[in-house]
Amino acid sequence: MDHDGRPQREAPTREEVLKFAAGLAPDEAAALLARARPVPRAPEREAAGSAAGPPVYKSWEDFLDRTTPAARMAWCRKKAMRANRSRLMSGAPDVKITGADVWALLETAKGRCEYCESLAVENRPSAPDGRPLAWSQVGRRVGSLGHSVARFNGGSNAPGNLGWVCLWCNTWPTERRPGAADHGGIQQFRE
Repeated sequence: MDHDGRPQREAPTREEVLKFAAGLAPDEAAALLARARPVPRAPEREAAGSAAGPPVYKSWEDFLDRTTPAARMAWCRKKAMRANRSRLMSGAPDVKITGADVWALLETAKGRCEYCESLAVENRPSAPDGRPLAWSQVGRRVGSLGHSVARFNGGSNAPGNLGWVCLWCNTWPTERRPGAADHGGIQQFRE
């Protein structure tokens, strides 16, 4: 929770970026603001009639059956590389995680988001040329690393501060609801 009692976000809002930039030298503030891509506190509502489409994987077991250990570890290494990058408002992380750390989190969670419990083992959708597509319809299926205390609020990449979270809950803390089936959420019987 932040100082106002709201769930913490992984990415700062425009107001948070501006507040942070106010404490920087003018040239540093200008560079930060030129690169910033803030996200509003709440998502825009989807247009009526938009559908998520079928899931890539129907269960944790289906994910394990249809992927190889090498492919899963490569995916986890990409997630670790992304988590270890320097960020606009927090710089480089104090702790670097590995693909094995990410796999341990993913395996412990059995691919389920710690907030909404949706199966979150898909990649963000991409166009044929590799550009990312809108993910609002499948946001609860896309797996990501979440920080209990966000890095821009002083959190680290230490495994105790990380959890497996769907992209929707990671981006929109106000949307965290156990059993959520919107935005492509997959809520099936868990063994």
